[in-house]
Amino acid sequence: MTTTTDRTDTGRTETVGTSAADIEFHYDLGNDFYALWLDETLSYSAAVWDGIDPAEPDTTALPRAQRAKLDLHLDLAGAAPGARLLDVGCGWGGLLDRAVRTGRAAEATGLTLSRAQHAHVRSLGLPGVDVRLESWDAHRPGRPYDGIVSVGAFEHFATADMDAAARLAAYRAYFERCHGWLRPGARMSLQTIAYDGVTGGDGPVGAFVAAEVFPGAVLPRLGEIVLASDPYFAVTLVRASAEDYARTLGAWSARLLRARAEAEPLVGPDGYHRYRRYLRACEVTFLRGAATLYRIGFRRRDEPLRPAG
Repeated sequence: MTTTTDRTDTGRTETVGTSAADIEFHYDLGNDFYALWLDETLSYSAAVWDGIDPAEPDTTALPRAQRAKLDLHLDLAGAAPGARLLDVGCGWGGLLDRAVRTGRAAEATGLTLSRAQHAHVRSLGLPGVDVRLESWDAHRPGRPYDGIVSVGAFEHFATADMDAAARLAAYRAYFERCHGWLRPGARMSLQTIAYDGVTGGDGPVGAFVAAEVFPGAVLPRLGEIVLASDPYFAVTLVRASAEDYARTLGAWSARLLRARAEAEPLVGPDGYHRYRRYLRACEVTFLRGAATLYRIGFRRRDEPLRPAG
């Protein structure tokens, strides 16, 4: 598949997946709003809760669990002193910050389509960090990376109006591009929500999220990820962690509830209630097994596999 990009009058590129306008509908609601209920790293994806007591207050437990998630992905990507790292869908820069502050990377590039996130990462002034308002299919690095991480972005690489073949082609194009960006033997990490117990997002929860929260996004299935990546990467780890996302969503929901007085002036009563419904509905989706969370480690193949036959 050949992906195409269009440059907007803001200088940002549009991607084959979820549009920049749809990304902004969700992520540019306001950095101050998200800071009320996310943890101090502003990580907006499932944390790693291994060994953290359920009775520990979320004020300390959530940041610890999110840092554990960031460290896991840095490990899977082979981040080490002196490394060049790429974060595809870097959000508010939590992983970029963690990588350079802990010495796991000397240089780190982050890609986002959200202007609010881009501005926030730039405001941090992180040494060695380059954040770009750019889609993955427009990215052209000057030299190879030593590792790639993508957390919570893969869900936006295809859209609901694509058929199965088009989705697979979009996913394969991403893995092909990552293969070309990485040095030989390098590693890559991926975290994504995926369909599990249902075949698609046609139910009431999926319809609500698509209409009011994440327009233009579609979840992959594990088989699609494996099939798309196999010519370019060997899989080194697959971890399914629906319970990690359910617990993370529960913590966010509780924090947003406590912050209602501060949240409503920022997004209005309707915005506050929409996000409360969204967080609680998604928590139930994971608890019931309709969706799951995958964390996948990859090792770059020296040469892409040739198609069978």
